[in-house]
Amino acid sequence: MPAVVRGGRRQASPADTKPARPAARAGGKPRANNRSGGRKGMPAGKGSAIGTVHMPNELTAWLAVFIIVGLLSVVLLTGHRAEALGGAVTRFADARMASIGLKLQKIQLINVSPIASPDIRKALKFEKDQPFALMNLAKVQKDVENVGWVKSATIRRQFPGVLIVEVVERPRLAVWQHNGKSTVIDDEGNIIPEAQAMAFTSLPFVVGEGANEAAPAIIELMRQRPALLDKTYALQRVNTRRWNILLKNGAVIKLPALNQEQALARLDVLMAQQRVLDQGFASIDLLDPDSLLVVPLEAHPASPPAAVVLP
Repeated sequence: MPAVVRGGRRQASPADTKPARPAARAGGKPRANNRSGGRKGMPAGKGSAIGTVHMPNELTAWLAVFIIVGLLSVVLLTGHRAEALGGAVTRFADARMASIGLKLQKIQLINVSPIASPDIRKALKFEKDQPFALMNLAKVQKDVENVGWVKSATIRRQFPGVLIVEVVERPRLAVWQHNGKSTVIDDEGNIIPEAQAMAFTSLPFVVGEGANEAAPAIIELMRQRPALLDKTYALQRVNTRRWNILLKNGAVIKLPALNQEQALARLDVLMAQQRVLDQGFASIDLLDPDSLLVVPLEAHPASPPAAVVLP
């Protein structure tokens, strides 16, 4: 039994001695242990493995960051923020996808005639191996439809590298001569700028002011009469109101401003009953709806034209 001193502290025996706890920090929280990678007991290399992220192409990643930051700065200065930033990001992403094989290798044209093909390809303005995946197809469609040959266009991608351009071409209706200039027009009377008139000698020939706009209706009537159309050299617009049919033999058929189809129907009867186109004449006047006037080819200039009254 150990001695006890009154008024003093009990002296601890060796068996009562316990390890001292670490001193508590201010606020009652224990001091955190230092778990640095250099402490004994820590597996070698563990700290560096936790604190570092390895990238397969770190240089490319940093370059992308710098490019985007630079473009963003330009955008903020110019004010075209959304449009320019979107375009920059799209171009960058498109280039990255091209690097893995998504790039233009071929342009396929569908329903394109040989005569229109060069102008359509010129409008595309593409180069082989350029970025392809995020190409603006709406802009491509607009560029193609700006070509005079094209009425409408459909653009689509076929991965990995084919751009398909399918078009509906404007029908070539006639060659129009006005003010000494000949142009090709479509079925709505619009000029096709790229078309050279000398390459379309088989088309009907229309002449005069306003002839391009009125041509679709009269040419439709003429196509219903292939024998007459075959003998026709030109369709002449007179005073922007009516037509003269100029035949290859020099004769003239005068049509009224109104009821052209009825007038041609009367001519059909004359052609069937009297073979008038084979007889030879200087002119046939169909202006009067109740009769027609035929001037024979051999008629003397002073002689009046012969009148033929249809039943």
